[in-house]
Amino acid sequence: MKFRNFVIILVLLFSVNLFGNTKFDLKDANGKSIKIVGTDVGLTFPASKGKVVLLNFFGKRCPPCLMEIPHLISIKNRFKEGFELIAVQVQEPLGKDLNKFISEKKINYTVIDGIQTIPFSQYIMRKTGWRSAIPFMLLFDKEGRFVKSYLGMVSEEEINQDIQALLK
Repeated sequence: MKFRNFVIILVLLFSVNLFGNTKFDLKDANGKSIKIVGTDVGLTFPASKGKVVLLNFFGKRCPPCLMEIPHLISIKNRFKEGFELIAVQVQEPLGKDLNKFISEKKINYTVIDGIQTIPFSQYIMRKTGWRSAIPFMLLFDKEGRFVKSYLGMVSEEEINQDIQALLK
C-alpha cells in the first residue's frame, strides 16, 4: 500500500513538473544555450531581450519548409538590428548532420534540433492549438508578447511588413 501511494505521488509530481514547466534551455547547432521562458502573453527570449522574435517550426523533409529558407535568410539579412529569427527543426533529428544542413542551405539564423525540441514543441501546441503542421511561425514583439501566427507558406513581403511594424 505504501509503495503504491509512493508511485502515485511520483507520477503526480512528474506530471505537474512536465506540464507546468515553462522554462526551456535548448542548444543551437553550435551548442549555444537558447533560453526561452513561457509567459501568460507569449514567450520571452532573455538573450534577445528588446528584440522582435520570429519563431519558425520546420522540417528537413518538408518541401514548403525548404522553399521558405531562402526567404527567411533574406528576412534575417534585412533586419539586422532589433530582430531575431529562431528555427526549430521538428522532424527526425539531424544530429551530426545539422551543421552540414545549415551550411548547405546557407542558413544565417539560429537553428535548434533534436529530441530536446519535443517538450518545447508540445508546450507550443498546448498554448497555441498548433497541431504540428509545418511550416508554422510565431511572431513576438519586443516585450515577448505573441502578435501573430503563420501556418503554411507565407509571403516574404507579409512577414517583412509585420516585422517592420513591430520595430517602429
